[in-house]
Amino acid sequence: MQNLLNETEIKTFKKTTVKHHLDINDIEKFYLSNSSDFKIGLEYERLSLDKESLKNADYERVSKIIEDFCSITNWNITYDENTIIGAYDSTGNSVSLEPGMQFELSLAPEKNIDEINFKATKLISLLDKIASSYNVIFLGYAISPLSCVDEIKILNKRRYQVMNKTLPYLERGELCRDMMRRTAGIQVNVDYKDKTDCFNKLQFLNLIAPFMSGACSNSPFEKGKISNFKSLRSNIWRYSGSQRCNLFYDEIFNSKLFKHQNIFKNYIDKVLDVPMIFIERDDKYIEFRGHITFREFMKSGYCGCFATLNDYMIHQSLCFPDIRLKNYIEVRCHDSNNFDFALALCAFYKGLLKCDIKEMLEQLKFLKIKDVPLMFEKASKNALDFDVTKNYCAWDVVEYLLNCAKNSLENSEKHYLGELEQKIKLRKTSSDLIIENKIQSAHELIDYLTL
Repeated sequence: MQNLLNETEIKTFKKTTVKHHLDINDIEKFYLSNSSDFKIGLEYERLSLDKESLKNADYERVSKIIEDFCSITNWNITYDENTIIGAYDSTGNSVSLEPGMQFELSLAPEKNIDEINFKATKLISLLDKIASSYNVIFLGYAISPLSCVDEIKILNKRRYQVMNKTLPYLERGELCRDMMRRTAGIQVNVDYKDKTDCFNKLQFLNLIAPFMSGACSNSPFEKGKISNFKSLRSNIWRYSGSQRCNLFYDEIFNSKLFKHQNIFKNYIDKVLDVPMIFIERDDKYIEFRGHITFREFMKSGYCGCFATLNDYMIHQSLCFPDIRLKNYIEVRCHDSNNFDFALALCAFYKGLLKCDIKEMLEQLKFLKIKDVPLMFEKASKNALDFDVTKNYCAWDVVEYLLNCAKNSLENSEKHYLGELEQKIKLRKTSSDLIIENKIQSAHELIDYLTL
């Protein structure tokens, strides 16, 4: 097994002693540190494309965009050694570069959608203006329209370099290189109050995730043509590691032991059995290459290093379930779309999670957690054009959810649902409209998406 440390440095680590070995109780305290206020956070990824070739933009230009952005806004640049990887302000907002130069805007959680809209609109407008001066466009689309994996040079960020050497070679990880370089998504972050609230939201969000993935489908066109998937991004994530993507379905939520009082320990228990990728010590990386699990690391250590909470935080961030638990919940199952659609998702989840979850589960009792992987498979190919039972199709499920969300939102925020509401009214996703418009080239796609 190769390491990013030399033998002398590893021997130094072997002399390290720890006063306390990390255990599950230590980790559980992190999940208990959640916010008591319900807020919505948004992480919005867009593709960075060369305006002429429509292939992925190069690091030199996107890094210049960040530098210019920081000079205007007085944000701080984030480096990994000598590589610019993002920027941040003093209030929890940030921009960052993904492995294939995708550009992500992460917003600190807010109580209302107006505040998200106000902040993001100004930032996006400025970033787009700067990007244009470098002949770069940021596109709310979920898969590179022309670039192939081997054409995309991965960002020189140590974390990504190690992931790139390891993830594709683990079980069912054959599309990890595509996931890292070519995809872009929208993530909505929501709070939970306590163990019971966390359990109910995790169960519910996992159940509806494939339907929301289908509703957000926006990646049917890639490598210059229409593919066999309406959400190619979603399909790629199905093949980005079975041990770290599809972790929390039937065997957890149907277990007699998996009750609300055990939610954190049971979640942690699953994460502990995921193979490790790396840890950090003194700003250096030690690679694990998937050879041991975090549970084994906690028990026996590695190279004289013993597990810390920060090691666990890195490890759990390298698990990629569609609904990921931190001291808040990340809903990660959406294709990137235009910004109005991202706002619609924020409003949707804000309204939906104000509703009585048990009542909604009762209305959706024909859905089964054990069927979630199959539903994702259908949604990847068909968006929402598939039957769930003899009486209900996938569109019916999302329409019911939208009505619940709309009924519980404040009147002043209901208009934000417009993009999602319109698609449900038409029963056509973004992918359906791209296919219907007979898009035949990347330039036609960009013209259509940027009208």
